[in-house]
Amino acid sequence: MSVHEQFADDLALYALGALAREERLVIERHLQECPDCLQEVTRLQEAASMLPLSVSGSKPPARSRERLMAAIANEPQRTRVRPIRPRSSWLITSGWTAAAAAIIIVFFLLHQREDLRQRIVSLEADVAAQRGQLLEAKDLLETLTSADAEHFTLVGGKTPLPPHGKVIYVRARGTLVFLASNIPTPPPRTTYELWLIPTSGAPVPAGLFKPRPDGTATIVRPPLPPGVEAKTFAITIEPEAGSSAPTSRPILVGIPG
Repeated sequence: MSVHEQFADDLALYALGALAREERLVIERHLQECPDCLQEVTRLQEAASMLPLSVSGSKPPARSRERLMAAIANEPQRTRVRPIRPRSSWLITSGWTAAAAAIIIVFFLLHQREDLRQRIVSLEADVAAQRGQLLEAKDLLETLTSADAEHFTLVGGKTPLPPHGKVIYVRARGTLVFLASNIPTPPPRTTYELWLIPTSGAPVPAGLFKPRPDGTATIVRPPLPPGVEAKTFAITIEPEAGSSAPTSRPILVGIPG
């Protein structure tokens, strides 16, 4: 249970002045350290203070009441009328307290309802995000395990740890997964671009990437047209926004298998 939840039930009673002295002191010490609860108490006290203004009527002057009573006493009475006793003050106070408590409770419940609504919206967003991640993971698994998947190994350079890449491509669906290692950081304001080299026609852009600090990189399911027969794949260094056609010589070229 959080600190706010611990004191939430007592805030309305505190705003109404209905707490015992020890409980009131505990709340007041908490309010000195918690601006959120202090703001909530202020809102509750404002709601309670508006109640008398909304339901109380004007009180007649005492002199008018005395004149009325004197006139009634001078009138001849045929039947004995039992005098109406004014309501005791504690009954009036009790009525005001009950009405104010009802206002406070309604205000508190409305606040709780809004908080619950926000939590539901947040949970729905989390569920939607998880559903999207699940669908992506399912598509990725289908690409990796598809019987129609074509595999290309990309190699380049003769350094002790040359750059290395792997492409798994499903032509019928136009889906692709690219994994790479030992990729050096590209020059400033440039990026790497993967190209699908078809058996006929111009190279097709297959995604931009920059390596992580450990030299690894990935491209998962870039937007590719389905049904393009791939002869091979290649990687070039391009401007940071990418290119529609290669502008430099490939640094890695794929071979089937």
